[in-house]
Amino acid sequence: MTVSAPATRHPSIYLLGDHLDAALAMGEDLLTEKVALADAAQPLTMARLVRQNRELAEFLTTVRTLELSLTARLLQARKWAEEMRRREVRLKPLIALFVAGTAPLVDAAMELGDTTMRDFDTGDTAFAFLRSRALIARDAAGLERLADLRVGENYLVAGRVHLGTLLDLVATFLDSLDLLYDLYGEPAETEASAALPTEANTSAETTRAT
Repeated sequence: MTVSAPATRHPSIYLLGDHLDAALAMGEDLLTEKVALADAAQPLTMARLVRQNRELAEFLTTVRTLELSLTARLLQARKWAEEMRRREVRLKPLIALFVAGTAPLVDAAMELGDTTMRDFDTGDTAFAFLRSRALIARDAAGLERLADLRVGENYLVAGRVHLGTLLDLVATFLDSLDLLYDLYGEPAETEASAALPTEANTSAETTRAT
């Protein structure tokens, strides 16, 4: 497929690519998050309980922060994608798919940023968050019989969309943009401007020689 030359005239394409790339990186960071829990077969001492609560709090804080950042990036990418849809005919089907796939995050974003509605009216507690993100079963009473908590592809971003589904969508969109517009190649104007000093120096040397 031929790379589109006019890409450099549309900064929104590169802004969209930047948001998609950042969202993909944050999603991949989310997938590395995990926390070990106390062995159910061993007596739970006070020291171990305190340590587990601290580690669990750190895990939840990191996961929430990454989720908020991921959601913000996806919503920014969605905005730029909708703006591009009016002029990039070739991308319309893919943009429509991306916009539809991220639609649940639009309403969720307002709730994520509103501390009075956080965790969708279930109360701002660790267990409510874990259940709403599919980190534990909806009917789980606690963390018994669990060796650890870890974010996987079934993690529900903002309690709405599976993380794996979002990352596949973002990766497909980003690959298509790169194929069409060579997002990571060196812009032509950069090469041209880099050549200007050389040409100027050559002219100066010719003048001095004359």
